[in-house]
Amino acid sequence: MANDGVLTAFVIVTAVAVLLQAAILFAIFQALRQLREVVIRIEAGVQENFHPLLRSVRAVAEAVREPVSVILGNLAGISTILRERTQSTDAVAAELVDRFREQAVHADELLTATLEKMQRAVDAVERGVLVPVRELSALLAGLRRGLDFFLGKRRSPAGERARQEEELFI
Repeated sequence: MANDGVLTAFVIVTAVAVLLQAAILFAIFQALRQLREVVIRIEAGVQENFHPLLRSVRAVAEAVREPVSVILGNLAGISTILRERTQSTDAVAAELVDRFREQAVHADELLTATLEKMQRAVDAVERGVLVPVRELSALLAGLRRGLDFFLGKRRSPAGERARQEEELFI
């Protein structure tokens, strides 16, 4: 019988524990129900605010798709044209540089030939004019001395040397 009291106590404690668990589960159920309502309100707010925004973004994306594709096509065309023009300009510049080199070589050859001709002309003038002038000058100086000698005029060696230097200058 002593066991009956203990058994009754255990049954009572178990019943109280089960009732306590049932109360806790009911409280959890109520909290989850309230949480569900809050989540539903949040979802409704998101749908009210986010979905119109998402629709606007989609509409803008759809509206911008065509102009962006046109712009990209134009940029591709511009890039192609710039590439072609750059190649053309590069070819023209290379041709100009080659022509400039050719003209510089031609001008150098022309200048060299002109200078050689001028040097030959100077040499010819020197041989044709200056050498005979010097020879004539020397001949005249010799004749003058001869005449001075025959006429009896004597000059001082210093005056004669100055005169010779003057004649050599010519």
